[in-house]
Amino acid sequence: MEETKELLERLNDGAGIPFKVCLDVGHAPHPGDRDPYRWVRELGKASPIIHIQQTEKDHSRHWPFTEEYNRIGIIHGEPLLAALEKSGAEEAEIVFEISHREAWGTEFRIVQDHIESVNYWRQFIQA
Repeated sequence: MEETKELLERLNDGAGIPFKVCLDVGHAPHPGDRDPYRWVRELGKASPIIHIQQTEKDHSRHWPFTEEYNRIGIIHGEPLLAALEKSGAEEAEIVFEISHREAWGTEFRIVQDHIESVNYWRQFIQA
């Protein structure tokens, strides 16, 4: 966390155009600090784009936000948006980073999984 803040400070020192970060809540940002909400609280203001995926701690699963995966996953709407608000961010794009592996068992769920993911996030994000 501190290294990222220090890097942003150095990059922006005298920069004509501000450098920002793209946070990705599903990737473990640092082996010693894998709390995705802390990363959003601390760096959300410097992140105009945030990638979201349902995942488990210590993994990068790229799961959809379906009832099945939301039960076992660690990314949830209320705490993510609360962390973003606490960061002081005035605006951010929340972008799905959902991936379906090339497997017969998931191939026919892709569209439905995306619909369910959109419906899940609609309860938290107002257009």
